[in-house]
Amino acid sequence: MRHLPRLLMLVTIVSCPAAEQMKVGDLYKMCTSSNQIDKTACSFYVLGVFEGAGLGAGTVRDKSGTFRELKDKPFCVPEGLSSAAMELVVKMKMGEDLAVYPQDREMPAVSFVIGVIVHEFPCQKAK
Repeated sequence: MRHLPRLLMLVTIVSCPAAEQMKVGDLYKMCTSSNQIDKTACSFYVLGVFEGAGLGAGTVRDKSGTFRELKDKPFCVPEGLSSAAMELVVKMKMGEDLAVYPQDREMPAVSFVIGVIVHEFPCQKAK
């Protein structure tokens, strides 16, 4: 069981050509699959985007190439939000979106997930 993350990473790398990034349609298919490996890969993908976006959301690179912290973050994911809740939000939004805009299946999955994060978890403005 401790080698499962490495196995999933290997399966993902081998099954996806390096030149192509995952599309929304591919992610939706994985996330709605009855196959446990697909479901687990979906969970890891969504969690990875949440984590990566969270790390990058508070910083920006200035003209000199130095990273500095942003005063206003583009989103604020609630502390302690479970990976299952993250995945559920993304799956629901993908389903809703693809029902109305089927052409979005070709959109990069990472862009879609970040869009969901920004839309669903806005920061509360100080009053």
